[in-house]
Amino acid sequence: MEMVKEKTVTQKDLASALKSGNADVLSTPTVLAWMEETASEFAQTFLSNDEITVGAHVTLDHIAPAWPGEKVKVIANLIEKSNRKFSFHIEMKSGEKLIAKADHIRVAVKREAFKHEN
Repeated sequence: MEMVKEKTVTQKDLASALKSGNADVLSTPTVLAWMEETASEFAQTFLSNDEITVGAHVTLDHIAPAWPGEKVKVIANLIEKSNRKFSFHIEMKSGEKLIAKADHIRVAVKREAFKHEN
């Protein structure tokens, strides 16, 4: 089972804009955020409205650059679901070019447990 999301690299997504580096290419923090977003949305399809998932672990390889204006696909494959744990293998591609790959674990929790009261 998989979920695919398409994104376009903008100026705000660049390493130089986020100060995670000096290059004008898609930043690793943005790669991770887009991967987590896709996995989170995918996992949510299995949950009730009073549940969400939180990221618990990620191993990420950022392999190739993506340039401003480049369109990328984030492909999240659900490898295993057991109890509250969701295990994903995620790839980011531009055409056939592999930009990044990750193994990611999310854990289902009650939404109420993650509400902060002032």
